[in-house]
Amino acid sequence: MKLFLQEWLIIGALLSAALVIGLVFEEVALALLAGALTWIGLQYRELLALDRWSRAPLRRPEQHLDTWDAIADRLFRMNRRARRRTARTLEMFGNLRVITDALPDAAVVIDPIGDIESFNGAAAEMLHLRSSDRGRNLAALLRQPDFAALARGQPADTMIEFASPFDENRRLEARRIPISGGHALMLVRDVTQLNRLLTMRQDFVANVSHELRTPLTVVVGYLETMASEDLDAATLRDLLRKLESPTLRMRALVDDLLLLSRLEANPPPGAGDLVPVEMAAIIRSCVGEARVLSEGRHRFEVDADRTLALLGIESELYSAVLNMITNAVRYSPDGGRIGIAWQRTATGARFSVTDEGIGIAPEYLERITERFFRVDLAKARVRGGTGLGLAIVKHVLKRHRSQLRVESEPGRGSLFYCEFPEALLQTTLKQRKESK
Repeated sequence: MKLFLQEWLIIGALLSAALVIGLVFEEVALALLAGALTWIGLQYRELLALDRWSRAPLRRPEQHLDTWDAIADRLFRMNRRARRRTARTLEMFGNLRVITDALPDAAVVIDPIGDIESFNGAAAEMLHLRSSDRGRNLAALLRQPDFAALARGQPADTMIEFASPFDENRRLEARRIPISGGHALMLVRDVTQLNRLLTMRQDFVANVSHELRTPLTVVVGYLETMASEDLDAATLRDLLRKLESPTLRMRALVDDLLLLSRLEANPPPGAGDLVPVEMAAIIRSCVGEARVLSEGRHRFEVDADRTLALLGIESELYSAVLNMITNAVRYSPDGGRIGIAWQRTATGARFSVTDEGIGIAPEYLERITERFFRVDLAKARVRGGTGLGLAIVKHVLKRHRSQLRVESEPGRGSLFYCEFPEALLQTTLKQRKESK
């Protein structure tokens, strides 16, 4: 330990005083011992001061001797740097905790034997963990064999999928990520919706293949007949007429697929893309097409406000209206009434289609806008349709700040309607002239 000038001066003064006193009283040895004890007392006083400071080392230490002051100063600086590093670490840990809690996936840190060290909010919701579960074994809490094995690190794969032990309709995917010191991070995410989307995609591909295969089989059959036989002109014309229906069906399917793809891919229309659309005129035109499809088997009742226009994209709105009306025709029995209305409401305007058809069971209401989903497939095919109509309606309405709503009861018909906000409504030129 290096002594500063102050200490050398004190030592010199004590030594000098001890020699003088010892010579005067002829007890030099005793005087030197007294000086040494005085020096030791001074050092002990500084040690006690340092000890008091170490119990609460937030303030700068107060030492009287320079040597002890230098030692205490070094300790104070080291302690301050350590506190700063700790504060930064705690800040980083806090930020990491905030980020982890914001994750939609469950994150659980376990120690080498599988006991829980920490977890985020998603884990509390998804795995039903509580704060009191820290320190408990994760595998023992969940009691799901595949997950328990994964938590113990037994399977070769680091990812599994399993049914939630708390909800059999919920599918979870878990992954084990080793971290330092034998610890591991367990990540769990809900893949129920993802699995459903994958199933829908597979069903979509299968349905498209089926819908195209049926008319293609008919077309190929007729073409083979035309190529393999010596046909007269009348028979040839008859076969060509029969080819018209399957080819029109394929064209309608391809057109609907292209329209649906465009609606899904394009961004919502901006204000510059919207023009006033006379919905009453669109409804009249669509009802005309629906009468052709109905072949006089249904009664149409139309109540459309001709002075009420809607800001939108005319071709898309035409497609939505036509699909809603023809959907009612296809699912209504002969002689049934189909009501179409376009009227102003307290908050905007409403378009509705009412039928007296087969109705829809409650469990199917959320699925009717899926591609190729049909409530009664056999009856639907009798009168055609691609199975994409309501999917197109859903996306058109979404692009016009609305959504399809359905009220239905099996055997008693259905009400399909949508409501548009006041901001998208305009009065037609005809009403403006009359108001003047």
